[in-house]
Amino acid sequence: MSGRTFDSLAPVYRVVEYAAFGGNLQRCRVAMLPHVADCRRVLVLGEGDGRFLADFLTACPGATVEVCDSSPGMIARCRLRVGDHPRVTFRTGDARTLDVPPAAFDLIVTNFFLDCFPAGQLDPLVRKLSNALEPGGRWIVGDFRLPEAGTPRVRAGGKLAVMYAFFRFATRLPAGSLVDPNPMLQANELERLAEHTWQGGFLSAAVWRKPVNSGVPAR
Repeated sequence: MSGRTFDSLAPVYRVVEYAAFGGNLQRCRVAMLPHVADCRRVLVLGEGDGRFLADFLTACPGATVEVCDSSPGMIARCRLRVGDHPRVTFRTGDARTLDVPPAAFDLIVTNFFLDCFPAGQLDPLVRKLSNALEPGGRWIVGDFRLPEAGTPRVRAGGKLAVMYAFFRFATRLPAGSLVDPNPMLQANELERLAEHTWQGGFLSAAVWRKPVNSGVPAR
């Protein structure tokens, strides 16, 4: 994804989000914080305007955080929100080409980020990020989901179609439809520890864990 394409939305992103979802996306972002309060080395991808980051820094006072976003405009919004914070490092770049060593983090956060990628790009990204997670480390995934059946599925399908059309037009988003990352997370041996859902399953917040006996030793 090109960061320049998201820069145009940075000044109005919060307004657009609240117009469409109220405060539900932010509730989804922070729902799993009680499960990760002890984490120390954290990678946050696609943070956006910094609302999750601000809450995370308060909830997890012992963590150092590396924030990577493809949009310089969004990074600037983050900096305005949290200031020159001593526990935060910002990187502007594409997660698909991000250089991360094995077992570098005990927490990865991807809120409304994995939905930006088609399956062919998402699978190697999940594999790379799983490798960057130390054994016993956790991964917060907040995102949209397509409910299994019934009216919730129909409504969610309509909302997703409108959302993807808008973001493909406004940002040249590479994904044109929602890909479920759960099978990819499971294929990389991650275990889901907890999940909350809203709006009939359309919004999901989950925390996953890498097994302690994974082949990559903890640092």
